[in-house]
Amino acid sequence: MDNYDDNSKLLDLLREAMKDERHDYLKYKMMMEAAPSREIADQVRFAHEDEGKHYRMFQKIYKDLTGRTIEIPIPQVEKYENYIDAVKSSINGELEAVELYRDIRSMLNSKKHRDMLFEIITDEQEHATRFVYVFSMLK
Repeated sequence: MDNYDDNSKLLDLLREAMKDERHDYLKYKMMMEAAPSREIADQVRFAHEDEGKHYRMFQKIYKDLTGRTIEIPIPQVEKYENYIDAVKSSINGELEAVELYRDIRSMLNSKKHRDMLFEIITDEQEHATRFVYVFSMLK
């Protein structure tokens, strides 16, 4: 176990990432339930399932670095006027997550942890692509 207690910036970013993943997991569940078609719900399901996986991966990294487990409180999820607004905010959110996760990845020493971030980053990029596809179906 590396001693990352001195690096509070990394730990803060990991907590932020877990908060974002937990939020998006709930948001995408709501979006699946409100989807205007089965095809759209299926696209959102990919992101929903990955967000839960990412949350657990960030928890594992945090525990590996600190020796402590952490549980992020369930966040409030905003309501959207219409489905397309939720899709647009999801595209932006996924792209912002990629930037945050690149920063986290650059601060990690372990190849195992950097590889985990690489998987998460590529998943987030795929989600953005899927949401762009959903957006095009709604237009």
